[in-house]
Amino acid sequence: MSGLRQYNHLQPPEFLQAEPRHRYIGAPIEPIGNPLLAGVGPGSWNQRADHPDMTPFGEPKISPLRANPEHGIAEQDPDPRGTPVWGADDEVAGTVQDLWLDRSEMLFRYIEVRLNDGNRTVLLPVPFARITHEGVKVYAILAHQFADVPGHKEADQVTMLEEEKIAAYYGAGTLYATPERQEPLF
Repeated sequence: MSGLRQYNHLQPPEFLQAEPRHRYIGAPIEPIGNPLLAGVGPGSWNQRADHPDMTPFGEPKISPLRANPEHGIAEQDPDPRGTPVWGADDEVAGTVQDLWLDRSEMLFRYIEVRLNDGNRTVLLPVPFARITHEGVKVYAILAHQFADVPGHKEADQVTMLEEEKIAAYYGAGTLYATPERQEPLF
């Protein structure tokens, strides 16, 4: 890690888990440890405030449907609650438990997934999901990788920092979920 500090003295090592690939200034960096949590490349994230984004009325902007009984899913759209969530390997990672609504924008931001072990739920950003009547398909990560998705402290709210880390995890999966994704196209 000391080699990285001379190139990037502004980023503390707890945020950036990577090392330069070569010994010259400006060399590409490679993740250390779990690349989905390393905070580099498509998995980089910003150090945002660790409190929820609020509506003009002082309520958390993003919260689950279960906390918003006045909202629902349009009749013409599939309701994924109770359906399976598949990873890029076509294995089931868990089951959709709820959808999280952005009350300021009136759209769904996250899918709450109860993992197969039944002990934990994680948030899946809607842009990383393909929702059908049969279930939800995620191409960014494999089913077993859902276990390491960064969590959120409160059951019915998510902080801006937690949102950053969650989205970064799935973003990192687009490149680092499998070794083949890092290979040249040609």
